[in-house]
Amino acid sequence: MPLLKTSTLDLEEPKQNVFVTQLGDHTRNEEDELPPEDVNKYPIVKESAAQLIETGLNTTQKTLLLKREVEVEQVTEELRVKRAEFQQRMEYCERRRGDLQQRQQEMKDRVKKFEKFIDETEAKRRRAIHKYQTELKLKEQKESELDQLLTQLDELKDRHAFLDERIQKHKKFEVYLMKVLDHVPENYLEVNDSMLRAIMDRHRTLAATNRSLVERVQDMYDGVESATKELNQIKTNHVQKKLVINKQLAELQNIQEERTDMNTQLEEMFFTDMTSFRDQNELLGRIKMAINNVSEKCVKAQDPPLNSLEYEEKLSLIMAFLVDKIAVERMARLGFDGDMYTLDSRRKSATSSKS
Repeated sequence: MPLLKTSTLDLEEPKQNVFVTQLGDHTRNEEDELPPEDVNKYPIVKESAAQLIETGLNTTQKTLLLKREVEVEQVTEELRVKRAEFQQRMEYCERRRGDLQQRQQEMKDRVKKFEKFIDETEAKRRRAIHKYQTELKLKEQKESELDQLLTQLDELKDRHAFLDERIQKHKKFEVYLMKVLDHVPENYLEVNDSMLRAIMDRHRTLAATNRSLVERVQDMYDGVESATKELNQIKTNHVQKKLVINKQLAELQNIQEERTDMNTQLEEMFFTDMTSFRDQNELLGRIKMAINNVSEKCVKAQDPPLNSLEYEEKLSLIMAFLVDKIAVERMARLGFDGDMYTLDSRRKSATSSKS
């Protein structure tokens, strides 16, 4: 790729070079600041060559175009290099990713194997703990059984010692029974392997018979006592019932006497009532006869027959007849009084005319 030639700036050879190591006092006068006459001043160029070409007055458009093409080619080359570098980095990343995935898969496999190992170890630990707990419980159970057996052994030893002591204590009874057997008749006891057992059974039988007889006598005595108590109770109840019956009999006799007196009084009252009833009945008959006689005299032609009328209706008929008679009598009296008044007035008028 063609490159631009760098331009050089030809300057005159400096007369004197000045190397400043100390700035000096800032308060010096303006005359002191002026450079000496034998010192030449050169302009300081701060731009680069490319900037000088672009800003230079003598630079042509073709030069600028070539410069731009060179820059574009440089940028293109850099871009290609960057792409190649990026492609290499991507391939490296892909390789790293594959390696990483492989390492992750290996790590997962190792983790699975380790988890399986941990699970197996945990299962073994649990089985060991369970076995330990089971054996511990079994040990405690066996120790408890051992303690119980030792306790039972001690109790049996104590029981054996107690029975041995009782045997020694009752040894004299065995000696006594042996002496008794020497004086017992031959056919008194049943034939048995042990004569002591036979005589003990005989004694047990006699003792049981004695107890049953004593219990029977006691039961009979209790029965006699209960029967005696029951008899006394029956006698007491009989006496009480007899007294109650006598009392009830006396009360019934009193009631009978009272009722007899009451019946006598009722009979007397009945006879008295019968006499008064007879008199009243006779009076009632007379009254009815009088009502019939009076009603026959008071009956009118337009009235119904007397046989079909009740006594109340007959009395009403008599009352109506009497009312009519009283009204007629009043009217007659009023008429007589009027005639007497007229006669007196006539007499007075005649006397006055004569005078």
